[in-house]
Amino acid sequence: MVAYGGELAWADGFASAELFQRYWPKLVRSCAIEALARPSTHEPAALPDAQPFLGPLEGTVLTEVEPGVYRWRQVREGRYVELALEALAPAEVLLHWVKMARTR
Repeated sequence: MVAYGGELAWADGFASAELFQRYWPKLVRSCAIEALARPSTHEPAALPDAQPFLGPLEGTVLTEVEPGVYRWRQVREGRYVELALEALAPAEVLLHWVKMARTR
């Protein structure tokens, strides 16, 4: 999870430590660039805010499927976006999940 000041902004989940290790450098760069674009604040994020942030969204859903290969799902609700990428073969596996608070 990533917070800027006291605002939770981003959460990622990966199917494996190996997949996370491959994305880690990109995630750090993205977080650093986003932090530079936000106002400076020293307010800490609170752990109790994490559970509601991680909850599922119930807004507009877009889905793209390549049968037998992958399923991509996007849910938008208010200023939040949740994305999920699943492998469909040889078994259904959630590869990557991300939830973001949009700034615009």
